[in-house]
Amino acid sequence: MEHYIELIDGTRIEAFPKAVQPETIKEDNLALDTTGEYLQVGRKKRGRNNKSVRDEVAQRQAELFCRNLHRLIAASDRILADSRMFLAPVPIQNGLAYFGTSGFHNPTLGVYIEWWRRYKCSWVVDEPEETDESAEPLPLVYIAGSPLSGSNKCAYVGADGESCGVSVTKFAPVWKSFVNVNTRYTEAKQRYEAYTIEEVVERLFG
Repeated sequence: MEHYIELIDGTRIEAFPKAVQPETIKEDNLALDTTGEYLQVGRKKRGRNNKSVRDEVAQRQAELFCRNLHRLIAASDRILADSRMFLAPVPIQNGLAYFGTSGFHNPTLGVYIEWWRRYKCSWVVDEPEETDESAEPLPLVYIAGSPLSGSNKCAYVGADGESCGVSVTKFAPVWKSFVNVNTRYTEAKQRYEAYTIEEVVERLFG
């Protein structure tokens, strides 16, 4: 294959170049935020109160992603075999205090799938009890917190497709592993074609 994406396990899947290629590749390395806007856990970037059309579209896509998340995980083999599904953007912005969104830019469906498959820390147990050994782990979808104190406000998606807030006990492995997977595909995200979440859901489930 002339154009391909190499996955973490070494598998190569055919990729399809965008008609217009970027002149330069925007880096997504972890770096200290210089704007002063990300000094607190969960602090959001200032902006207008009214939502733009783009924000509303992103919100719908995020909701569609969460509603279908467990079906998408069940179909992960198909997603990891199709570069356009793999590169489908997931409109959820993760971030860290002091570092902002660097390292977390433009996560994709494939990034999440590989993260869930490869790292145990990407799953949490919903309200675990020591006596309940049957509790099923659930996938994290949102990461926010302080890399210094470990204080965090994350979220997972339950079996009903609804997202729920959670504070993970060990935060460092969570954000470090996600950044590791996400930044692996920084160039591929900019060079190759991708489906939308809507298109992925339609192709997989009709």
